[in-house]
Amino acid sequence: MGDPAPDVIYGFTFNASWRQFDISIFGQGMAGNQVFNATRRFDLQMSNLTGDALGRWTGEGTSNTYPRLIMNDPNQNFSRSSDFYVEDASFFRLRTLQLGYRLPAELASKLFMSNARFYVSANNLFTITNYSGFDPEIGGGSFGVDRGIYPQPRSFMVGLNVTFK
Repeated sequence: MGDPAPDVIYGFTFNASWRQFDISIFGQGMAGNQVFNATRRFDLQMSNLTGDALGRWTGEGTSNTYPRLIMNDPNQNFSRSSDFYVEDASFFRLRTLQLGYRLPAELASKLFMSNARFYVSANNLFTITNYSGFDPEIGGGSFGVDRGIYPQPRSFMVGLNVTFK
């Protein structure tokens, strides 16, 4: 049931410059893999469930995709492995976006520099996926099983590269 190995792993880079400005983009993703979403485990009594539990079965005419929640789980909806836990983990992630500005050579020279470049950068800016867990690109050495490892952080940076004469 499911296959954690993706059918396709892809990525792209794009670099461009115009006058004193430059841009660099790196994106990456996978398609065709499934993950066992163990964050839906019900046997951890003191843990929070994800927001999709709010749409659980509560009686006739309600959800048929998320089972009812009851403490002793008499139907073993959550204590047995099933396709309820297997999800498509295909995704696209914008890994890096960097915008830069290089000082004109005349101005840099007046400041005793041969080169000066200011930049702003963002890593893991966004991820497009239908996966309901924390991160479709699970880590922690658990091939195909999402045990709730902390997702990759989004970071923002501002920098300055200077070359003095």
